Amino acid sequence: MAGKKVIAILQSGGEFETNQDGSLSYRGGDAHAREIDENMKYRDFKREVAEVFNSNHGNMSIKYFLPGNKKTLITISDDKDLNCMIKFHANSATADIYVITEDVVAAHVSNMSASR
Repeated sequence: MAGKKVIAILQSGGEFETNQDGSLSYRGGDAHAREIDENMKYRDFKREVAEVFNSNHGNMSIKYFLPGNKKTLITISDDKDLNCMIKFHANSATADIYVITEDVVAAHVSNMSASR
């Protein structure tokens, strides 16, 4: 028997906007589609997402909305979270996945010249 599969619409580089009803919309960025199933491991999924967007998987957060709820983003951080997302979207053809990268900024970097 085949496992549950979902087409994950991976989105990154855009911004969330709050609508008048309090729901969130995502605007801009890039989107890629990948098929995932309930046998996929989180570390493999995160590595694939990082490759798609050519980013470091160590500084990214992966989130989604529950079906019918565009007000609360749910974080995927382990195998159980990924499997729950697939189950929640079992009756949907696709699931929108938002990849949020956190730019690593040095704590203190001076752009002033080193003059005396």
